[in-house]
Amino acid sequence: MTEGDKKKPVVHLPAHESAVRRMVSDARQLPYRAFLSLAEAKGADDGVAVFEGDWGGQIYLVVRAFYIRCSESVLQQLLEDLDAMRWCEPEGARVYYEQHPVGAGISGGTGGGAVNPEVWVHEELREYEPVIRRVLRGEQAGLNG
Repeated sequence: MTEGDKKKPVVHLPAHESAVRRMVSDARQLPYRAFLSLAEAKGADDGVAVFEGDWGGQIYLVVRAFYIRCSESVLQQLLEDLDAMRWCEPEGARVYYEQHPVGAGISGGTGGGAVNPEVWVHEELREYEPVIRRVLRGEQAGLNG
């Protein structure tokens, strides 16, 4: 058996980590931190929620954790609503809680995202931003009311 014939070890990614951002961080030799919950992200000054679809091929929304006043179940419904409008692949849609400072880019498809002082919405969803903000603030249960 030669060196080229040896199998590389299988790496199991924790469920709370985005494969895309883990891969990019590892390739660039940069730290990547994902939180287990919204509560944990809110405990960090630079905690954010990243809404992605298509297994990271779409970044829909990035919101700083302190801004979120709704429950995680409402966040999940918001993700499902956004994904249904843009990609419609529920198995590939997730909300990840991560550590990123304001101004940081968020790796992912369709141009990725960014960490704004409160909320970043993908340009193709900007018409929904007022409703998205109401949902995040706990004033509305989903995009449809």
